[in-house]
Amino acid sequence: MTMTVSTSLNNPLNVVWIHDPALTPLWAGRLGLTIAPGKKGTMLGRSHNRDLNADFARLTAERVNTVVNMMEAHEETRWQMHGYDEAAQRAGLNVRRFPVVDVNVPSDPAAFAELVEEIYAQLKAGETVVAHCLGGLGRSGMLVACLLVRSGEFGADDAIQFVRKKRDIKAIEGEQPQFVEQYFQNLDR
Repeated sequence: MTMTVSTSLNNPLNVVWIHDPALTPLWAGRLGLTIAPGKKGTMLGRSHNRDLNADFARLTAERVNTVVNMMEAHEETRWQMHGYDEAAQRAGLNVRRFPVVDVNVPSDPAAFAELVEEIYAQLKAGETVVAHCLGGLGRSGMLVACLLVRSGEFGADDAIQFVRKKRDIKAIEGEQPQFVEQYFQNLDR
């Protein structure tokens, strides 16, 4: 059996739009999730040979302002995402890094809450933000769920279910649902 290799050409980078103000007015900007742009390698029977420049061009075409990268440096190395920041800059994208261990929660909840506030302010100002981790499910899904909670229109469970419905039933995994709940409990309302 031959393994299909996912490339930027045969499988253009897909952004799953979690929020579009034309559909639901939580804030003025758009919020999306995607897989790691430019990743190259094989895991769990899936092989990728993506082009970082092509993937960032796709985000630019979607009028993305900021990319939130939740991967650790060693993951970018393992997945051969060399020159990430330079390619993003050439594409006119701002990069906001907030590394979290894969299938885990932030080690500094206060710093994560500050990240949520920063991204929330960008979304309220009408910017388009796309978050990613390796697969665009766990860490980045957790961030997006917290942003939905921050909007004041979602409780933790509803935000998690909304992300899972839009992205994948496996989104937000391990201890991440409890982290979203804790974020909700600590939010000043």
